[in-house]
Amino acid sequence: MDQVLIHRARQWRALPAVAAALAWLWLASHASLWGAVLLVPVGLALVAASIMAWLHPGDPKPHQMMAALAIVGVVALLIAGYAAGWGGWLMLALAVAMFVTSGWLAIVEQPDEAGIPRPAGTTQLAAKVALDNALLGYFVSTAEIPGPHNASRIAREMREADALMSARGWVTNPAQFHVAPACPDDVSPRQREVFGQAFTHLRWTSAFEPHPELPGAARYLGHASTRHMDAWMLRHDDPGRPWLIAIHGYRMGVPAIDLSLFSPEWLHHGLGLNVLMPVLPLHGPRRIGRRSGDGYLGGEFLDLVHAQTQALFDLRASVRWLQQAQGAEQIAVLGYSLGGYNASLLATFEAELDCVIAGIPLADAVDVLWRHFPVLPRRSMESLGVTDAMLRRVMHPLSPLARAVMIRPDRCAVFGALADQLVPPAQVARLARHWGLEAPVWYNGSHLSVRREPVARYVVERALLNAGMIDRENAAPRPLIR
Repeated sequence: MDQVLIHRARQWRALPAVAAALAWLWLASHASLWGAVLLVPVGLALVAASIMAWLHPGDPKPHQMMAALAIVGVVALLIAGYAAGWGGWLMLALAVAMFVTSGWLAIVEQPDEAGIPRPAGTTQLAAKVALDNALLGYFVSTAEIPGPHNASRIAREMREADALMSARGWVTNPAQFHVAPACPDDVSPRQREVFGQAFTHLRWTSAFEPHPELPGAARYLGHASTRHMDAWMLRHDDPGRPWLIAIHGYRMGVPAIDLSLFSPEWLHHGLGLNVLMPVLPLHGPRRIGRRSGDGYLGGEFLDLVHAQTQALFDLRASVRWLQQAQGAEQIAVLGYSLGGYNASLLATFEAELDCVIAGIPLADAVDVLWRHFPVLPRRSMESLGVTDAMLRRVMHPLSPLARAVMIRPDRCAVFGALADQLVPPAQVARLARHWGLEAPVWYNGSHLSVRREPVARYVVERALLNAGMIDRENAAPRPLIR
């Protein structure tokens, strides 16, 4: 009975969103013909999303739809030139209110996790969470999903890969699955500039070769853009500076975005570090689709396996190049989101790293992939024998949780966002426990707010300071840790 009352109480939370969506639709229907053509479909979709949030409290998909549609609604209003007259301004206010409400609903309906504090709900945090939801809604709605034309082949290849990995012992001994790279000897530099920031674009031939017996190996090798490795470099003229390998997130790998995430003013000029920003396979200049990241977490499951295997290979080659060609004596690794996943995986294979920092890190790619997979295609794949358990076995040699970290615990740092909608906080806590840390450092924010969170910057600088890579006077003062 108590659970029924709780469910009903949660249902009432979404009713203001339903009312706002109905008001939007009514106003849109009274716009000019051109305005109505643009605005009525958005209103219908907002009504559907808000009703779903009302009927299914706790389901994150309506929150994602509502946030994304609110942004679409604002864009539609701008295109229509506020065609509904005074009502256009009211519709704008309703769109903003629904956007913030989607974030608020996600916060209050976030399930409790043992050992993880609840986020402190504020209007500012609700807006941050809504941005997470809008981005996640875009990722999910535009992801390439196996269809009837290729589902059977993908399922067959996954079954073959699962059997091969078990037979070869790669599941129980992931180290046997990976090949250690040599130092690249054909690195070519090119000077570039973006938004007034000069940097060096490095490129070399990636010597990665997927295991030929693994299904999809020949197909992956057919992606010409993955045959080269790219990286952005910021280097000081004087020798002996410590190096930071900074690894970008999903759908990044573009200079303007990467340099914004890993601020040169902070890391390169402020802390005095040399910075190398490798581009992950299938991203940026290494992409295979129209968008950076196409094929990494959608479409061909085995492309993810091969791409992640290559990511580790290329990152280890980057470490060799810094050590042998640049004379690097101290190397730290920092990664955010998917970059945190790769930084954590790298730290299980490279004992000579001086420090590893995982920010808002993805720790279990299969969990996130399967969680957001549309229901009908997922059931179709399950009927063909592809389950989350099979995906876990195939991805196990590529999991940062499969092996112990090879760096001292006091040189490791993990931080996460209490209201993260893209990477569940439980994954961040799980990685911290795997590293032998008591808990991650938390900030009261979202996934996308990481660049503006003082706590995140403090954790990075404290870890670098503990590793002896920056001076104490360069480190930021301790903020309020939440």
